[in-house]
Amino acid sequence: MKITFQIITKLKLKTKMKKTKEVATEIIKINPTEYGLTDQTAKNISDQFKPMLDKMVELEKEFNEVVNLPIEDKETSKKAKEVRLKYVKVRTGTAEIHKSQKSFYLNGGRFVDGWKNAQLFASEGKESKLAEIENYYENLEREKIEKLQSERIELISPYLEDTSNIDFGNMKEDVWEAYFSAKKTAHIDRLEAEKKAEEDRIAKEKAEAERIRLQEIENAKLKAEALKKEKELEAERNAKLKAEQEAKAKLEAQQKEAEAKRKAEQEKHEAEKRKIEIENQKKLKAGQEAKAKLEAELKAKKDAELKAEKLRLQKIADEKAEAERLAKAPIKEQLKKWVDSFDIADASVKNKTSEDIKSKFIAFKNWAVSEIDKM
Repeated sequence: MKITFQIITKLKLKTKMKKTKEVATEIIKINPTEYGLTDQTAKNISDQFKPMLDKMVELEKEFNEVVNLPIEDKETSKKAKEVRLKYVKVRTGTAEIHKSQKSFYLNGGRFVDGWKNAQLFASEGKESKLAEIENYYENLEREKIEKLQSERIELISPYLEDTSNIDFGNMKEDVWEAYFSAKKTAHIDRLEAEKKAEEDRIAKEKAEAERIRLQEIENAKLKAEALKKEKELEAERNAKLKAEQEAKAKLEAQQKEAEAKRKAEQEKHEAEKRKIEIENQKKLKAGQEAKAKLEAELKAKKDAELKAEKLRLQKIADEKAEAERLAKAPIKEQLKKWVDSFDIADASVKNKTSEDIKSKFIAFKNWAVSEIDKM
């Protein structure tokens, strides 16, 4: 005696590319003799599961209706949720029957597993498909927010150095416009302030140069006046040469002393002038070097941020590509990927019991892989 459970799933599904995909009829056969059970025992167990399996057949029609509804319609999301919850109810009901029957039937435990696996095989992918339809608008809204976040970061980056901890995507339009305008205005004001400071510095240097020029003119005037006075004194000395030989010698000594003093003061003035010029040149060079260093640091920081953002986007793209590849992969590969994700933490106590549990967990994973290979 063989028990056959058939689920009609032959339908045409609409894909994202507006093409159709035909799904073949699925037939699950369970042979009780493989589990060492009599026909009557198998029938008793089957009768326990039959209501749930009949419900699965009834749900096929509702499932086919939902997957062929337009996904853009909000009512489709609600309908998908309703049908998915019905599948969940059947699945959880099947699990309860499985638990009860397996604890009651000692030799029929593996047979009960077969019925549970039959239900899981029949409903595989349907809950996730319904959940995808159910969450369509939620995913659409999240993508919209992520796109808006990216666009606004690109707009405000020239005026804001750090955008990593700001949620632009959920920011209301009037708040965003006010925030963007404030940051842009502050950036422009800073640039204008730097420009004005540079203009003030140049004006100050020009004023100092003009002062030095006027000082040189004044020095030349004083020198000319001194030379003129010297000539006048020379004329007086020539007129009184004979009568004032001693006075002349005394006067010449006084003139030499005055000339030496004048020259010393002039040399001192020239030295101070050169010192001021050297200091001004040092200040100008230091300012230029500081400005160049700041520009280099800002450029390096911006380059690093662009590189980090590029790496982040590449990581997201890689993860998305891997998820899409796995979704299209054969069922065996998907199941093996799922089983491989199972893990068990290290026990805080190391003894024979903990080691046995860990060994049996590893054995369970190996058994699961071997079961998948039999598919």
